[in-house]
Amino acid sequence: MSTQFSDHNKKLSDLEESAVLSIRDATSEDREAVRALLHGTLRRNYDGDHIAQADRILDAHLAGGKDAVGHFSLTQRVFVAMLGDDLIGVMNIAEKRQGTMKISPLIINPDYRGANGAGSSLLDKALEVAQARGVRQLYGTVAESSSWIETFYLNRGWTCGSQADSQYRPGVIEHAIYINVDDDISAYEEKLEFEEYSPEKYEELNDFLLEHMPAFADGIDTEFVQALVAGQERKRERVVEQKYKEVYLGYEGGVLSSVVAFGPKKGGSVKLMPLCAVSRGAMQETLRFAQEWATGRTYKLYTHQPVDAATVTAFEDEMWTLEGLLPGAYGEGKVAAQWGWLSNETTHLGRKTDRLKAYSERLLAFTQARGWDELEDARSLSMAIGGEAGELLAELQWLSSDEVLDRLENDSGFKKSVSFEVADILNYLIRFSRHCGFDLIEAADKKLAVNIDRFPVDKVYGLKGKTYKASE
Repeated sequence: MSTQFSDHNKKLSDLEESAVLSIRDATSEDREAVRALLHGTLRRNYDGDHIAQADRILDAHLAGGKDAVGHFSLTQRVFVAMLGDDLIGVMNIAEKRQGTMKISPLIINPDYRGANGAGSSLLDKALEVAQARGVRQLYGTVAESSSWIETFYLNRGWTCGSQADSQYRPGVIEHAIYINVDDDISAYEEKLEFEEYSPEKYEELNDFLLEHMPAFADGIDTEFVQALVAGQERKRERVVEQKYKEVYLGYEGGVLSSVVAFGPKKGGSVKLMPLCAVSRGAMQETLRFAQEWATGRTYKLYTHQPVDAATVTAFEDEMWTLEGLLPGAYGEGKVAAQWGWLSNETTHLGRKTDRLKAYSERLLAFTQARGWDELEDARSLSMAIGGEAGELLAELQWLSSDEVLDRLENDSGFKKSVSFEVADILNYLIRFSRHCGFDLIEAADKKLAVNIDRFPVDKVYGLKGKTYKASE
């Protein structure tokens, strides 16, 4: 880490501590700063003329919010985040004729992210304007490679919806995100008590399914319910080819509010069918119950559901992935959606692409554009890896373990410095493996397989260092 970079971080830290954050309407004097933010940030993941975009949104804003070329847009406004006299962030919001509002874009200068609340303050301003305008939903898109930005939204109650490949640049996955402006999240946190099916509950189960399932699926009658119950009775053998079921009923205040049946499949996945609930809140609580049930039992849950706003939002809120549409599968003129959930997946990030591979290609394109790949050799790259590892060690050299943890938690500048040194190591590892002609992740996976055999859990659990001598 250079002294110049450390001094720069200190100056920024001093400024953040002394300056006051404010949000205001953009003015014509902000044009160059807005251009710089859009061009400097968007070019990493988006093609196109970002300076022209900056001019277009600012011109529309300065013209009273009227977008002369947007056929769906009603109003367009640009706000900036100021830290003292410094413009450190910009946000454009475009109100649509459908009662929605798009944030496109919201950008914070990378040097100021995470420490002063500029991003949150701009987002609060968007919600304030949306509520004043009677807008029902805010939405936007985020490049998958900018995972920290999507996390910023998700941590503030937004939902990740669809994903699109190569929408704004070939090879870059774009995630759609949204939040319903007047949504009361607590309304979808109903607490249900779940009980496994027993014969005395047959009439209750029968009446519930006959009331709630026919709108989605044809052929739902008493014979269907009887077949479901028979599957529950076969559970004791637990033979997948016997299509056994585990049926649970969810109650809120003693009232049956949802039903879910777990049906194990060949290969280890489990299908939830039927899965139905009286409300979006009951559905989300049932999905959470299903995910808890899956722990230690399966790697994947999936289900087929009707396509409507409440159902789609419930599944997206609980981090399920839309895997496909099934027109006519459950009834003539009806469309079903297949939703899937993987037990080791806790976010929407990286679901439809190998993020490391996508990043590696961008990094290699970066080096090739500068001719650096022609200057590389294995020895120099390996030394660079060692050098960057030394810079990481220098950040931690005189700190105790407790001091490191404390600074990572409370010193954003220190955390950024450490993360950048680790990123430098990763970048050189990628370049080294490509130069030497092997796949980095494939090699790591093979080595992990070797280590699984060398270090059996029952021999090494809890041991540290060289207490256990591994077999070669």
